[in-house]
Amino acid sequence: MTGLAERLAPPASVPYPGAHLGLRWRPLIASDGPAVADLIRRVEAADDAIHRTSASEVADMMEGHSGVDLLDTAIGLDAEGRVEAVATVRVETAVTEMAVAVVNAFIAPHWRGRGLGRALLYWQDGRARQLLVTQFGADSEVPAAITNIVDSHMTDRRRLYIAGGFHAQRNFAVMYREIEGSETAPPARAGYTVVPWHEVPVERVRALHMEVFQDHFWPEMRGVWWEEAITELDRRWSFVALDPRGEPAGYAAVGRPADRWLAEGRTEAYVELIGVGREHRGGGLTSALIGSAVQAAARSGVSRIGLDVDTTGATHAHAIYEHLGFIDDRSQVYYSIEH
Repeated sequence: MTGLAERLAPPASVPYPGAHLGLRWRPLIASDGPAVADLIRRVEAADDAIHRTSASEVADMMEGHSGVDLLDTAIGLDAEGRVEAVATVRVETAVTEMAVAVVNAFIAPHWRGRGLGRALLYWQDGRARQLLVTQFGADSEVPAAITNIVDSHMTDRRRLYIAGGFHAQRNFAVMYREIEGSETAPPARAGYTVVPWHEVPVERVRALHMEVFQDHFWPEMRGVWWEEAITELDRRWSFVALDPRGEPAGYAAVGRPADRWLAEGRTEAYVELIGVGREHRGGGLTSALIGSAVQAAARSGVSRIGLDVDTTGATHAHAIYEHLGFIDDRSQVYYSIEH
């Protein structure tokens, strides 16, 4: 494989969007936090976004995840100094087997339709290429990707990414099951037990996760997904399945999406990660884990439980979750430019 610089061809310089578009641009600083958080809330409400950005994620826009990601930002200010747009480019430095940059942007609804989206995406694409080469080196032979996930109903944004050279790689269905309050968990298969999350050392569950998600379409990201899930984890609703030897055979890491509670006015639990070891599949452990999470959430008075699933995967997971009572709500599309 040729070097990263040759494949990515980063531009020598990448200017901010032009002043003719009406906004003044500069990097994001800490004091912008309240205005940026307010902008994001307004944008996500107007767009009816599936997932809502948390305060922790806004903080990550200023310093990267846990302060370690390579990052660049741009905010657009109107003539009165109000924040009307924000864009980020973040290199996942925790991922070393692949050079991954994630781009994201929020533009106030009344500023759309003026070319800001195209101009920001041009800036993000150029900066992503520059930052990936900076992080991994010009001669690195690791594969590279510039990525984002877009709600499928946001058709204008999807057209923008397609026009920018991104390709739809995967579709993720967001599924929900309503909780009545009287649910009970089905028994685990013979010889297996399902125990609360806190009863198993977390490093043993993480080792199982890393093994399970080696089969995922993007295994290089499994460590990042684990850290994100642990950040959201609610131990009341999370469980581990143990095999007859007492070793972890499966797990369900379930979170409490507090920002979505506030946005939608109803309580829910959300399965951040679920996995069953290869040699333990086909025996109902997924059903036992989900059932335990549903029962626990019901006891907490939660009104529904959700998850997302790769509908293009080869595991037939979507059909399994339908059988467990989950119904498609909406969906998201994973876009990337890969080199």
